[in-house]
Amino acid sequence: MKFVIIGLGQFGKALALYLTDNGYEVTVLERQESAVDEIKNYVADARVGDATDIRVLQRLDLVGDDTHVIVAVGENFMERSIIITAQLKEMGVKNLYARAVNDLQARVLKLIGVKDLFRVEDVAARRLADLFINEGLMRLRKIDATHSLAEVKLPEEWIGKTLMGVDMRKRHQINLLTIRRGKITAETDIDDVLNTPDQPVIDMPEPSLEFKEGDVLVIFGKDENLQEFVKKYDL
Repeated sequence: MKFVIIGLGQFGKALALYLTDNGYEVTVLERQESAVDEIKNYVADARVGDATDIRVLQRLDLVGDDTHVIVAVGENFMERSIIITAQLKEMGVKNLYARAVNDLQARVLKLIGVKDLFRVEDVAARRLADLFINEGLMRLRKIDATHSLAEVKLPEEWIGKTLMGVDMRKRHQINLLTIRRGKITAETDIDDVLNTPDQPVIDMPEPSLEFKEGDVLVIFGKDENLQEFVKKYDL
């Protein structure tokens, strides 16, 4: 899977760096050379060009099944965003995502035929709300209205115990999916552990698995059970 990001405002740049850090091939296109210069050493391909010119878009590999194109043009360039998106639809781009900054732009993009719209502010607000509501969970992904996938620090009292011994499913109605095994001390930034590419991951932990200090648990369950879990162990 590879990504093409059009527009290098704060959001576009952050998205490009995040995807690159997670091992994906990223191409960026931006008309301001200075913005491209800032990121060109961190992504697979960085190009200077005006995306409203369809000839510029045609020079990119955009129509592959594994290529995802994201129009991340900022809020001050709504007309440019619509033109770019319309041309991408005309080219037959299959996996197309466009940023909508207001209801009018969203309606126009839907008329063009773009189904995958997103608002950065809405995504950030939901993420922040989840962090407030689910304090103690380092990462959270909603699966449906009542269930979530989350990452949480290992309870200190579980160090040295086995998965069978703590019996998460029976005692907490939570399923352990995997473990991210790192070394966490009081001085460690948890993001350093979570974003380390070579951090060992234990697939399908066996009942006899023994927990170690620094383990990060990837768990699944009802939101209320996840919240009770982090509260019980003061995580």
